[in-house]
Amino acid sequence: MMSLPIRFSRERLRFAGVLLLLALGAAGCRVPPSAPARAEGAVVAVNYADFAWKTTTDMTRLSEYFTGKEFSGSDCVLRTDPKVREGLYLIIGIEWLADVPAGSTAEIRYFRPDKTGEQTEKFLLPAFTGGPFGELRLGLTGDAWPSSLKKKKPSAWKFTIRNPSGKLLVSRQSFLWELPKKKDA
Repeated sequence: MMSLPIRFSRERLRFAGVLLLLALGAAGCRVPPSAPARAEGAVVAVNYADFAWKTTTDMTRLSEYFTGKEFSGSDCVLRTDPKVREGLYLIIGIEWLADVPAGSTAEIRYFRPDKTGEQTEKFLLPAFTGGPFGELRLGLTGDAWPSSLKKKKPSAWKFTIRNPSGKLLVSRQSFLWELPKKKDA
């Protein structure tokens, strides 16, 4: 039996290397959460939740340049000040195909680095279905999180969604939100 030598050109090796790097990069995206996906009896899992500062340009899509109307695609975008796009956004990935009914209430409780005491913001949600590309983006904009704090995040936070009848759908909190429970001696 005769074996044929396999020859790869430099272009093919470079192409294979680029594909490998892209695959590794994609695998690194959206790492499973360290916090439990369902907490406090929530019925909808959260794949990830993190804060990120977004500028007005970050929140503008190409279609808006042609239509003049804001388009959020499959994302649900709400802000504390609807006229201000720049701000600190809590970006939440809801489990795929999980439904959040219209009229549900999202609440973010958080501590700002420049103020004493807990701050609370509430959002009335439209109908939303979690998916691989759709995210829930809740913006602390305007006075809720001024641009002087754009390089900072809340020191502690808790996020919940309740359906119109008050049932807990989603719950996620930061590590520092509550003190660890004492072990029985």
